[in-house]
Amino acid sequence: MSKKEKKPVDKEAKIGVGKFWAWESRELSDAAIVFLVGYITLFCTDVIKVNPLVVGTVLMVTKIIDAVTDVLAGYIVDRTNTRFGKGRPYDFCLSGTWITLILLFACPTGLPDAAKIAWIAIFYTLSNAVFTTFLNAGETVFMLRAFNKKQIVRFTAFGGLVTSLGGLIVGIVIPQLISKAGTDPAAWIRSVAMVGVPLALIGMCRFFFVKERKDAVLEKEDQEKVKISEIFTMLSKNRYISLFFLITIISNVITNMGMMVYYAKWVLGDLGVQSLFAAFSALAVIGLVILPKLMKHFSVKQILMAGLCISMAANLISFIFYKTIPVLIACYVINMLATVPGVYINKILFFDNATYNEYLGLHRMEGTMGAVQGFMGRLGAAIGTFCLGLLLTLIGYDADAAVLANGTLMGLRAGQFLLPIAGTAIQLLFWSHYNLESKLPEIQAELAKRKAEA
Repeated sequence: MSKKEKKPVDKEAKIGVGKFWAWESRELSDAAIVFLVGYITLFCTDVIKVNPLVVGTVLMVTKIIDAVTDVLAGYIVDRTNTRFGKGRPYDFCLSGTWITLILLFACPTGLPDAAKIAWIAIFYTLSNAVFTTFLNAGETVFMLRAFNKKQIVRFTAFGGLVTSLGGLIVGIVIPQLISKAGTDPAAWIRSVAMVGVPLALIGMCRFFFVKERKDAVLEKEDQEKVKISEIFTMLSKNRYISLFFLITIISNVITNMGMMVYYAKWVLGDLGVQSLFAAFSALAVIGLVILPKLMKHFSVKQILMAGLCISMAANLISFIFYKTIPVLIACYVINMLATVPGVYINKILFFDNATYNEYLGLHRMEGTMGAVQGFMGRLGAAIGTFCLGLLLTLIGYDADAAVLANGTLMGLRAGQFLLPIAGTAIQLLFWSHYNLESKLPEIQAELAKRKAEA
């Protein structure tokens, strides 16, 4: 049997080991920031003793500010021109994110409640709505100017594995540190600094070892200019993208409530058990493997709706077996696998809706739809944060209690499992009215006819 010939190496796609890991060095830092932000509400209610409804309201306002600054950051980055490049300088914002996040968790417990609230609001806004926003806004621009298209495709293939690994590591380590910190303010500061300082330094490797190409010509001479008024026209005429944005809001309300930290602490009796769940989250990569195969046999709508139904079943089983760790972990993994399609199919939906926009006589607006979806996602996150504070208040949550009342524990169970079921049911209702896929052949034929006539 003859040996298989080796495929020739595509030099244009070659990145280099050093450059690859220098770019990916920030993934661990990004994952840690996301995890720590998820503990802010718990820190406020259990460590510095702020009313949960007040905390939820303050964090909701800051997340709305974050949605607004996203738009401003994109505008500013597009107009940046320094000797370091266009997007690269904003990698310095990583240090600002970590400094302000550490200062947030360093809130003095002896301050009056009003001063504590102001402290949290200021440093959370600086960390999330300023530094992190500019960091993310500059990332895409930096990448497009540092790598060519083939290299970016390779990053998409292999970078996802690094991101998953980074999320797995911090998902195991951080819950253990926070669990040991308990309600000791000094221990919280040490834990956050222990994670933040080294990851801030490691994450800066991207700035120091990856440079923007001087020969990069990225501006589109024929780039469409979309007016603000056309966005509202799209929302009024394209009912499919409006449904998708509503689904985006509801999905983010569910995923950003952050009830799990309270559930783990009070119902399961150990905040560190989250590390166990994080360890099994690596199995979600199975969803990335089987998704392309599913898309060969089923429509996007069918896959998404099936995933939502499976998610509802997993949450219902978890509600029933609410303290059985093996069952909870199994349902957690199933839930993650069921929601993978919703994360990775967005671009297909944008492409379909761009075609429909063109059919309606509008610009295609792929980029605009992505920006609007980002805004809707942050709006949903803001509502979810407020709902957490409201729910904790309604169920009579008392951080100083040795043991929570049965009604409060039931409220935590309902918030962790039944509210997501209700939100998922609403998403299913909206998806049932989404029938753009079946109309696409007719729409594409009409567009081809128009172009032929033109």
